[in-house]
Amino acid sequence: MKLLEEIVGEINLIVLSMITRDSVSRLKKTPITLMDVLDSTLQVPYRSIILVDDSKDDTKRVVREWTSRHGLEIIIISSKQYGHPHPTRATARQTAIDIFFENFSDEWLMFMDDDVMLKEGWWKWITENRIMEDPRVGEIWGINWHASPERKKLLDLLGINYKDYLMKKFNERGGTHDTLYRRKAIEGVRIPPELHIYEDAYLHYWVKCNKWKSVVNPVGAIHYHPAETFTDIKREKERMKLAIHVATKYGICEYDIIKKMKASKKNRVLAYFSLMRPILGFALTLPIMIKAYGFNRGVKETFKQQYLKLWFRWQVLRITQEGIPKICEVIVQKNVGSENH
Repeated sequence: MKLLEEIVGEINLIVLSMITRDSVSRLKKTPITLMDVLDSTLQVPYRSIILVDDSKDDTKRVVREWTSRHGLEIIIISSKQYGHPHPTRATARQTAIDIFFENFSDEWLMFMDDDVMLKEGWWKWITENRIMEDPRVGEIWGINWHASPERKKLLDLLGINYKDYLMKKFNERGGTHDTLYRRKAIEGVRIPPELHIYEDAYLHYWVKCNKWKSVVNPVGAIHYHPAETFTDIKREKERMKLAIHVATKYGICEYDIIKKMKASKKNRVLAYFSLMRPILGFALTLPIMIKAYGFNRGVKETFKQQYLKLWFRWQVLRITQEGIPKICEVIVQKNVGSENH
């Protein structure tokens, strides 16, 4: 068996990157700390961290002190804006990528979210399966297992395999929870600054559309995601509007219903009849939600879910006027545009 030092030499190491914003404060809503997240990464052989931080709390200090204790170098920078009026997740992600290319010659850039912890054996699975030795591999993503058992419980009741569901979502929209990118696979990428959400999807499709192979690491990471708990209706509506905008502009369709509703728009009667489905589905959904969450929360969640489905279908009919482009064609056009500038 090869020594770790030999394996490290062969892959030219990894640079770890995190984009953070008040991470220390956010994680107080979870049972983990930012140091727990960082400790979980020590199984990965990296020497440097790129921290793109737009925090007002002491996130920078915590990460700097942690890297000092472990003898690691760190570059801390605020997000560049790339002509956008304010920083977004896209500008932060692009900043990290640019810093990687400008300052390092390493073969791999690893993105790590501030609310996930790598499960033990994450790195071991990659080395034992010799994933990095395949020159076709451009992206390695670890499954983001939810810390709360509620998602799995609900999917089980719906007859949906939990692991298959998470992998399907990754194939639809990617993810940077705990993801390695080969240097050549992300060379030249320019993530649209407006993508405060779906910047990870754009990066995933950049790799995919440029004919690189994506590999799923089944060991994965535990995702605590404090912002996901009891999301309010206003926030969900904002996310759904953005999903429609991104689908119609870039071709990134997280929700299959956008494609289905757009197709049925050719037949207005059928399209508007489909608005009844969330109403009719209430009676079918209610007992499942009660079983998953209990009576009070189950009723509340059912009302919220079915109302949002109805509202979303209506927005698709109202907003989408043109066809949905093919994502790879969009990426090629934007790549040509950036080269001309």
